[in-house]
Amino acid sequence: MNKRMSLIALALTAFGALASPSQAQESVVLGAYAANPPWEFKNEAGTFEGFEIDVATEAAKRIGKGIEIQELGFQALFAATASGRIDFAVSSISVTNERLANQSFTQPYYDSDGTIVGRQGTEIATLEDLKGKTIGVVAGTTGDKWAKENAEKYGIADVTSYNAQQDLLLDVQNGRIDGGAGELAGFQFAIKQIPSLKVLVRIPTGERFAMMAKKNLPILPEINEAISAMKSDGTMAKIHEKWFGVAPEAGTSTLTAMPVPTAQ
Repeated sequence: MNKRMSLIALALTAFGALASPSQAQESVVLGAYAANPPWEFKNEAGTFEGFEIDVATEAAKRIGKGIEIQELGFQALFAATASGRIDFAVSSISVTNERLANQSFTQPYYDSDGTIVGRQGTEIATLEDLKGKTIGVVAGTTGDKWAKENAEKYGIADVTSYNAQQDLLLDVQNGRIDGGAGELAGFQFAIKQIPSLKVLVRIPTGERFAMMAKKNLPILPEINEAISAMKSDGTMAKIHEKWFGVAPEAGTSTLTAMPVPTAQ
């Protein structure tokens, strides 16, 4: 009888573990796009690093968990969070009402704008100068969305889609396309490595980046509270200075604690 009761107890314990994976899980599973410096990228040793890697790792640590990183393409991140394959995704992902319909986000931690990047010496200086030009974008990004929505307005001749930012920038550098539309800080970081390129036009978009998650992920409130604490105690500012070389501006989402965003 005692043996039978022990077996039943073991079975119930195992069932409970299967029924509550988020409680038993020791690590936060993070999806990341590997070619997106300074946000996330792989170093020479094949290890992930970057601004958002530091943010996610510290937030996970503060709720008593480690971090496990899976390398995924940018567009694959959305399916991976929605299906629960990963807990969170990072890749300078903007919080938008459209995305909030199907995903959840932590509070934002970086304010950004869009930009058009191109070769030194190009004649493009305003958005109106894009008339008749071919512009590259990384598929699925807000740069992709902006270019397609504004192609007719500015007379853009063609919007060419890429899977990776480095391929886009290589084609800009070699003159195969006239410019690239995308996120400002990522392009600024890349330009440090490619001095033949420069920011041609800054596009005010009001974008804010955050960690994306499955809708109503149970650990989202805990992670969000950890991010608030990182802002309050100066940790977030230190991470910003580490990757961008300057202190974050007062009043930005890098310093201001916020609730979990909801659709407006």
